[in-house]
Amino acid sequence: MAILDIRQLVAGMLTFSMFIMLGNMIKKDHFDSAIVDDLNFANMAGSRSSSDRSLRDALYQWEAWKDNVETGEPCWNKSVQERWNQPKGYITFSLTGGTHLHFSQVANAVLIAKQVKATLVLTDLGGKNAGEKRDFGDVYDVHKFMSSLNGTVNIAYHQPPELSAKKLPIARIPSVISEGYVTANIEPIFKRKGYLKIETYFPTPYMTKVDGMNNMNSVSCMVAFEALQLQAGLKEFIDSVLEKLHTLSQESHGRFIAVDWRAEMLGTKRCQGTTATEKKNCFSAQEIGQFLNKIGFEKNTTIYLTQDGWHNSLDALTNIFPNTYTKESLIPLDKARKFSDFTNVIDFYVCSQSDVFVPAFSKLFYSSVVGQRIALQKLQILDPAQATSADAKDYISSYISQKNHWAYSCFC
Repeated sequence: MAILDIRQLVAGMLTFSMFIMLGNMIKKDHFDSAIVDDLNFANMAGSRSSSDRSLRDALYQWEAWKDNVETGEPCWNKSVQERWNQPKGYITFSLTGGTHLHFSQVANAVLIAKQVKATLVLTDLGGKNAGEKRDFGDVYDVHKFMSSLNGTVNIAYHQPPELSAKKLPIARIPSVISEGYVTANIEPIFKRKGYLKIETYFPTPYMTKVDGMNNMNSVSCMVAFEALQLQAGLKEFIDSVLEKLHTLSQESHGRFIAVDWRAEMLGTKRCQGTTATEKKNCFSAQEIGQFLNKIGFEKNTTIYLTQDGWHNSLDALTNIFPNTYTKESLIPLDKARKFSDFTNVIDFYVCSQSDVFVPAFSKLFYSSVVGQRIALQKLQILDPAQATSADAKDYISSYISQKNHWAYSCFC
């Protein structure tokens, strides 16, 4: 009986040992394969040879695609709504330049109409060519705009007949205004005339943070990140462009980089004016390619450029990253004519929603895209002018690393 008990004990121990070994094998196979998958993905974003790519390098390249900071929740709905009084007079406004300028232009008009208790009249948009006009609803969702601002400002979709024959006085104002500015510079003109057209200019390409959330800031936030949305047909088309870019990026798990690069910018005074003592703020196509290669993006990375059409200097970029596309190569021929007037809109929203955004120039387009990306919590914005290291983390835009973009004022 004792011998049988010993045999049973030994058999039990052997069985238990086998279960432990089997468990270790399953654990090792499962978790090791997961680690390998992560490193394989990280390696796809690196350009160094596998022989000298360390685990640390691979993890850095993984970070090049990854957002690490949450923006927060919207703050603007807390204080913006108020009881609306009977409006007196009309405020209209100019929408000029690209989509990236419209947020400030519309916000200023809303702020002024609200403060002077006027009706805001929606305006036509300037077309791609001089003299061309488009209806506000050709680009933006009118119902969304009016419903979002209901209770904040009275809105007229069409210009009232009594304004049609009048030459409206024009108030030219900076992109950032205060209640005091409106009281001193706008209200006296409006009280005399009862109508006014607002034109916004941009004295600086930077959009730095506004401290605190007052009523003026709150309205601007609501316009930029809630009220001003694309109309359905245009949004659907841009979504199809984004989907195509994700499909072309299968080797990097559907991720792609958007680069704001335009050949005509290289010849501007702003680019030519950089000196050895100033931070470089313009980059050639070749320099952009070398930058992305230096921080570890692999040759098969998909890149979207805001350039209209192809330019000979892009050959230097495609030698490094052959999967480089402009919008013309992504739009079907049967839709090219219909959407040819919306090139800036396409560029703006593709750059706002790409996995990584790289600005080749420091200008308003860059600042406006950053605002939208903050709202979307897409914070991978790499500024080539930030540093000289080979670590992508050192190139995170100062708007993000220092949280000094005005859009941060809109999120708690």
